[in-house]
Formats: sequence, C-alpha cells, structure tokens
Amino acid sequence: MTTAPPATVNEALLRQLAAEIHEEIPEAEVRLFGSHARGDARPSSDVDLMITVSDDWHATHNGLEVLGQLWNKLARHRVPVDLLLYPRSKVEERRHWISHVIAQAHRDGRVLEVGNSAKVDQQLEEIQCIWQ
Repeated sequence: MTTAPPATVNEALLRQLAAEIHEEIPEAEVRLFGSHARGDARPSSDVDLMITVSDDWHATHNGLEVLGQLWNKLARHRVPVDLLLYPRSKVEERRHWISHVIAQAHRDGRVLEVGNSAKVDQQLEEIQCIWQ
C-alpha cells in the first residue's frame, strides 16, 4: 500500500484550512505564524495556526475537544498542522510579552482571510508558478 505525498502548502491551502476552522468556529480569527508566515518554511515544516476566540465562546466550549476535532478534520490535507487556541483576553494580555508564542504570532504572523473565490485561488497559484 502506498501513501499519498504531503500536500504543497500554498495560499489556497492556507485559506482552505482557515475556512474549515471557521466551519467549526465561525467567529474565530485564524492567524498563520512561524516559518510559513515568515517565508522560510522547508518541505518538512508544519503550518502554525493560532485560533483566537471570544471569551464567551472559550468559557462555553471544551477547547481540547474542539482542537481534536479540528486536527482530525484538517488531517485529510496531509500537511502537519500545529493549532493553538486562545481566548481574546489572553491574546490581548500576552501579545506584547517578548517570549510568549502569542507575541510571536502577532509579530511574525498574519490573519488568514476566508471567503475568497476559486478564481482568486487560481490566480494566486498562477502567480506563484511565475515566481518559481
């Protein structure tokens, strides 16, 4: 039995990951950080995503359970994904701490927008091919 190779991480895939997170947590902010956000990712690099939710959502949901569901859902893309889930108040409190991962995500990262059309995805892939 052969296994499929890992998917290539591109902007379309990143938006798809964010969209699937939004299916589970519609109000979430999904922030890409780490090597893929900085542009120095290697083929073996994981995709680091920080999910920020409202304090109310965080208080009424089991974060570990939701993260488990998301990891299972995103596994079909065959890319290693590291998910962090924080309530908005903790993000605001720690985003300026020098050594905290939340600060790193805000310093080096960017919010992944959801809802772009397939045409935009195709155009981005064409642009990426031109630059390679």
